Parts: sequence; C-alpha cells; structure tokens
Amino acid sequence: MGGSMKNISVIWIIFFIWVMVGAKSADAFYSPYPDVLSQPIDILPQGFTTISMGDDTYYYCRGVFYQKTVMEQKYVIVPPPVGAIVSDIPVGYELMLINGMIYYEYQGVYYKRVLEGYGVIFPPT
Repeated sequence: MGGSMKNISVIWIIFFIWVMVGAKSADAFYSPYPDVLSQPIDILPQGFTTISMGDDTYYYCRGVFYQKTVMEQKYVIVPPPVGAIVSDIPVGYELMLINGMIYYEYQGVYYKRVLEGYGVIFPPT
C-alpha cells in the first residue's frame, strides 16, 4: 500500500510541473468563457487579430479574447467584449434560431452576423 501511495504522489508532482511549465505557452493554457480568467502568458498565439474598442485593446484568436496586463506586460484570457466584431468564429459553433433570428453560439458566447463579420452580443432572450 505504501508503494502505491508514493507512486501516486510522484504522478501528481509530475502532473503539476507539466501543467505549470505548459502554462507559459499561449496554446497550453486555456480558460473557457466567460467565468474564468487565465494565468498570464508571455506571447499571443499565431494568427491573432487586434480589436480596438474605445480606449481598450483586445486580441482575438480562434474564439478566445485576450488583453495585455498593465503591470506584467503579459496577456490574459478575458470575457469577450460585447460589440467586438471578429472576421470568423471557430469551427464547432452552434447555429441557433431564437425568435426568428439567427445567432451563433460558441462556448457560451453569442455572435450575430454583421457586414464586417460576426459581432459579439449579449445572450438573446
């Protein structure tokens, strides 16, 4: 019994180190919207686009929105800003018909088709 407990402890330590090391990469740590913010990352994933909304700057890539932290100069995953327009939404979105209107839902975020692409909206009722 003692040997198997020691093996489990070693496995947990290895897992913890793997998670912490992997979190330094933009693609290694993912946080779903809109409930949880991510740990800061050093670089944005390839293919990101910049979205300016008033005084705020967001970075978007494959359904995920990021903002730069002021103090650390790193990036964190943030809830999507309502009103942001993106050129595409990732594969895996769900097409929804609500009150005769077509919406796109991806990981709890709702989009409506607009001339420039897809606009982030409040969840329709």
